[in-house]
Amino acid sequence: MNPWWERPLRGVTLEFPASDVGSIDVRGIVDEAHRGGVNTLCVFCIGYYPGGTAFYQSRLAPHYPGLGKRDLVAETLEAAERNGQRVVAYVGTIWGGREMYLAHPDWAQRHADGTVTSWDAGYNSVAMCPNSPYREYLASVVEEIRESYPLGGFYFDEASFQSWCSCSYCREKFFAEFHQELPLVEEWSDPVFQRFIAWRYQQITDWRRSLNLLVKREDRCAFFQGAYPFSNLVSKPFNVSGFEYEYWYPDRFAVDWYVPLAHAAYLPDSAEIGDVVHFEPYRHMVNDPIWVYGLALRYGQSIGRGKQMLVLNMMAQTPFDQYGLPEGEIRLSIAEILANSGSPLFARYYPDRVDQEAWEQVYTCFREAREMETYLSERESVKYAALLFSQSSVDRFDHSGEKPSHLGCLKGFAKGLLQEQILFDVITEAELDRLWQYRVLVVPNASCLSGEAKRAIREYVSSGGGVVASYEAGMYDERGWRSEGDDLGGMLGVAYRGERCEFGGFDVYMRVCEGHPLGMRLPAGKLVPTGGIQVEVVPGSAKVVATLLGGAAVHYGPLGEESVQPSVLVNEAEGGGRVVYFAMPIGNRYLEFGVGAHREMIAMAVRWAAKGEAGVRVLGAPGTLALTAYEQVGGGRLVAHLVNSVRDETVSPIEEIAESRGVELVVEGRGQPRRVYSPKSKQELEWKVEAGELVIGVPPIWDSEVILVEYSSVPV
Repeated sequence: MNPWWERPLRGVTLEFPASDVGSIDVRGIVDEAHRGGVNTLCVFCIGYYPGGTAFYQSRLAPHYPGLGKRDLVAETLEAAERNGQRVVAYVGTIWGGREMYLAHPDWAQRHADGTVTSWDAGYNSVAMCPNSPYREYLASVVEEIRESYPLGGFYFDEASFQSWCSCSYCREKFFAEFHQELPLVEEWSDPVFQRFIAWRYQQITDWRRSLNLLVKREDRCAFFQGAYPFSNLVSKPFNVSGFEYEYWYPDRFAVDWYVPLAHAAYLPDSAEIGDVVHFEPYRHMVNDPIWVYGLALRYGQSIGRGKQMLVLNMMAQTPFDQYGLPEGEIRLSIAEILANSGSPLFARYYPDRVDQEAWEQVYTCFREAREMETYLSERESVKYAALLFSQSSVDRFDHSGEKPSHLGCLKGFAKGLLQEQILFDVITEAELDRLWQYRVLVVPNASCLSGEAKRAIREYVSSGGGVVASYEAGMYDERGWRSEGDDLGGMLGVAYRGERCEFGGFDVYMRVCEGHPLGMRLPAGKLVPTGGIQVEVVPGSAKVVATLLGGAAVHYGPLGEESVQPSVLVNEAEGGGRVVYFAMPIGNRYLEFGVGAHREMIAMAVRWAAKGEAGVRVLGAPGTLALTAYEQVGGGRLVAHLVNSVRDETVSPIEEIAESRGVELVVEGRGQPRRVYSPKSKQELEWKVEAGELVIGVPPIWDSEVILVEYSSVPV
């Protein structure tokens, strides 16, 4: 029998801080959640404000103010047991209170300038360093919880750095290992600073591994926070009606780094250590659109290798945590999570006084998900395109401010593929040994790749695979050093000139050449923006698709002369592989400006390199509709999700969703189905077979639709 956490989960966190712990009706809330389809509860044992306070009768940790003789953990367990719900202990791992800080100021995490990471000026919640004796104190508290309650698991929140950290323990440990002082200034090209970045990751990985060993048991899971897996901290405040609103979350860190880097949480390690992959992609705090949820979960599928993914989702309209999101966004977010094989988790802040109307929307969606549970597990994505995420490229160059970012380029490619309903997974270098499963690999300005990774990509192309690459893809090794003798130039069919073509403004265009093989959607002679920067290359075996025009000296000024400098090239390699190279950072430019021709070029390049369409696709769909598709039960069942999630809102709530009609789902080469059904709208669907393709009429789609195609008798 599989462990309980491997089934689809529908979770709620009972966030007791700020509630009236003396009068809260724990049993009533747990029973309400049960009626709402919740099968997993994450209950606060140790909280974050005041730091390190307990919601049970701890003998070690200070009690939450007003707790009295109550034990909210025991009360939750008692109520949940009657309902058959599983209970996971929430442990706020790094926060200590004022008394702890005053007694042990050396335990506190510190920014590069030596200041303490604290929630407030009163030091009521201070981040404690896992390299200090605090680590042993927390371990004793975790052991107390472990021995006191029959819990189904442990969730360790924020087991991370919430600062640089430059405390005395970190400085001493770094010096002992490397005989060098711990760096206190961002110098991304400095090998010592790069060593410090890698060292921070290792400290948190080692700590998380030790916490897992403390609690792991055959019937008990452990997992760790995975905050904002594809986002950067937003350090700039924004003005609202004359009031400057600070982003309190990034303000803790005093840096504007990629979020997992700021936390020093190497997510592939956390996925390997934990039993469940946890992500926290709140979009408002990092100014991301809702489709990034799905992008992050595709990454989670890759690093999790089949593990359940639990996704903490926004329920309230941040920063107004007592005002729930509208039905449209709640439905879209849950549908996006389910469509990408995740399980939704909502935090019930102020649990004794919530926006009940919004919570009823959550419960309605949970009950609907429960009815579809059979189709949400034990499935594998239908393979077509792979989008490469390079952690080393992010860590080495994305924060220097000197180059277009890899993460931005990846998001731009992803948005274009989503809008064109092109199936893709997100993979890392560790999954390049599985490239044979895909027809095309996209390398979106992944500049820093190991020699082994580049060798795998070249071998893939020489075996007939397709590649779409952009800008500085593969030009550097994993440490960020130019690797002229080991880049991807030969595979791309170009030679690098060692320079970047840069212009002062954005009035820089490329002209599409005649006779290019990418398709007719971009006619010869069409001018397409480049965005003012590209790598200078000389064609070898590659053929030029578009050439660069010189930029205008001023906006609305005359354009420069047409050059022989290529902007887009194609190459047909020996062995049958096809390659498309964009010399400019086309993914970044599409994400930033949304130029339709960039999306079309991305789509045409992927389809040409793959030598055809994916085996599952849609017709008549708007660009807001995202497609995912999965094989289930040994290939006898196909499950496709369509979600209206490709939208641009980053702060405003999503209220209006345009209904999509006339959409058709096309499935290639599988013959006549036994059944075509929608478990969401609960209806049999009309279908026909034309030229060997199954064509299914999709019902009108508001937030989402799920299509089930059965080809043989399978268990339900």
